[in-house]
Amino acid sequence: MRVKLLDSTLREGEQTPGVDFTLEQKLTIARQLDAFGIDYIEAGHPAVSEDVQRATREIAHLGLQAEVVAHSRALKSDIDLVLKTDADWIGIFFSVADKRLEEQFRKNIDQATSLIQDCVSYAKAHGLKVRYTPEDTVRSDINKVIQIGRAAREAGADRISVADTTGYMTPAKMGDFIAQLRGGLPPGTKVGVHCHNDLGMAVANSFAAVEAGASVVDVTVNGLGERTGIAPLAEMAVALRLRGGVDAPWRLDSLPALSELVEAYSRIPIWKQAPIVGANAFTHNAGLHVAAVLLNPGHYESIPADLVGRTRRLVVDKMAGRPTVKYRLEALGLRSDEPTIDAVLAYVKRRGINDASDEDLARIHEDILVLHEIVSRMPPPQTLEAA
Repeated sequence: MRVKLLDSTLREGEQTPGVDFTLEQKLTIARQLDAFGIDYIEAGHPAVSEDVQRATREIAHLGLQAEVVAHSRALKSDIDLVLKTDADWIGIFFSVADKRLEEQFRKNIDQATSLIQDCVSYAKAHGLKVRYTPEDTVRSDINKVIQIGRAAREAGADRISVADTTGYMTPAKMGDFIAQLRGGLPPGTKVGVHCHNDLGMAVANSFAAVEAGASVVDVTVNGLGERTGIAPLAEMAVALRLRGGVDAPWRLDSLPALSELVEAYSRIPIWKQAPIVGANAFTHNAGLHVAAVLLNPGHYESIPADLVGRTRRLVVDKMAGRPTVKYRLEALGLRSDEPTIDAVLAYVKRRGINDASDEDLARIHEDILVLHEIVSRMPPPQTLEAA
């Protein structure tokens, strides 16, 4: 089964507090996502504003390989706005959670089902591909989700998406939910998943959904989105490639540049400890780790750095050992005999230097060589007899 990625940086990502992409930034992000090989780009919710409607339309007209998706409530007025953008897909959402139906929409499940069938049929009649999402899917009655999912499918929906809207699920429960849902939907129904990260399990839950048969995963660059965001593109793509066996034509080596681009536009810093794209993702510190990595990277790396456009970095600080100092000195083209290595390491530990830069090491190295030269020119100490 070919698993596909839907990037929602331009829709879900822009719902991150403080994030407001310009039109040119959105077009640049869309082009870079397309160059990465993303399957779908969710460009926005046209009913939000004229600016979002314009951006969605311009993205749809870029001639990208990726299919463009526009977000929509279960309203024909929203669908009409999507039609004006020339997007390929429409993502219609409407919750069937009991409390939402009762307190917000004041509808029963039969009325909700009729509404969704009507909206899906309307969108299909106007040439759109349709994804239907029962918002807050995983906290809704599974029987009602199946009922409305079947109705949406019969009305022509191309995909049913499962939304973990509040980041509620755990991987095992997500796998069970997807399996049960797929079992209740018409055979061949494609299922997608949109997982929020409130408990830090968005990637794990999305992966579990894929293992249970979901074929589309929603992501954002750097995990942007409401509250704590959704599954990050980098982590999800690499997990699917290395652990899920998904042989998709994604350019994983372009992930760092894409991540830095969105970091600059969103003004939300990438966490240093972030997997794949964080500054520390391929950084080794403790001497024992480094010695093993220099012999065989696989001892302490499960992701090849070059696969994702990164390079390994070895830290020289109080935790470092001789192999680290030797490696760093040789990389700088500096003398690296055992006495010099020992002297540099002793200096770093004595001074408590934290994460020595190349400039720091070059300066320390020069100071040590100068000191060695001075000592070598000093006359031998005189003995008392000679005095």
